Amino acid sequence: MKILVAYDGRSHSDHAVDSAADLADGHDAEVTVLSVVPPDARASKAGGHVGLRPHAHEDVARAHARLRERGIASEMRIEHGDPAEEIVRVAGEEGFDLVVSGSRGRGTLGGLLLGSVSQTLVRTAPCPVLVVAEDHEERFEPARS
Repeated sequence: MKILVAYDGRSHSDHAVDSAADLADGHDAEVTVLSVVPPDARASKAGGHVGLRPHAHEDVARAHARLRERGIASEMRIEHGDPAEEIVRVAGEEGFDLVVSGSRGRGTLGGLLLGSVSQTLVRTAPCPVLVVAEDHEERFEPARS
């Protein structure tokens, strides 16, 4: 299985990396961490890209190290352009079986209004997409009886 993790250096992307590691663990999956630097990228107080390749490389290297700590082999990749378009392009050209992406959990209306990358991926990716909400631990906590 080939898993592509969309990564932008923010906390919701860390959750996507962890979910990809959970899926890859024990399944001999190939994991690629892809960071796409948008053309209008600028500094962010919350982390993430600042539009310069060295910073994107540091983001991807952190995700790569996070996977390595879990014993998951991964590759790093950086592209420039529209994030959703580049993720879809890479997923199709490289024959990935799954794309894993984080989401800030803004909800359906917020995603529609803001043009969410994860929503675009779900609609256009050539393979299944797993969208992991930033607060997924709280949302998917098993019910207690």
